[in-house]
Amino acid sequence: MTIRKYQENKVHPHPHIGALVRKTMAAKGISAAELSRRMGINSTGVSVYLRRSSLQFGILWDLGIELQHDFLLEIANHYPAGMELNQNADIVKELKEKTQQIADLRKEIDIYKNALGIRQQS
Repeated sequence: MTIRKYQENKVHPHPHIGALVRKTMAAKGISAAELSRRMGINSTGVSVYLRRSSLQFGILWDLGIELQHDFLLEIANHYPAGMELNQNADIVKELKEKTQQIADLRKEIDIYKNALGIRQQS
């Protein structure tokens, strides 16, 4: 796996994209030859992708489609802790909705427990 000069000694280096693709292929039992057939490219092309620490967005997109894997979300999980999320992203909106639903359900459970005379745990 190649690490380029611009990636050395970074506080927050990006994940090695080829390694992410290789890990996904292994988890799904897909060989480089099979992936190259699916993508309609030479098998050496996939081998090159797997060695690269960075790939063009279009290539990563195509790999994600063919492997049925969301590389964009996986890469986002590598951002430093505390990084502000895109508040307009569907997944962030859904997370907020689910968090609110959980809070509402907890309140409802407390109301039922109170009505039934069940003591609250501290």
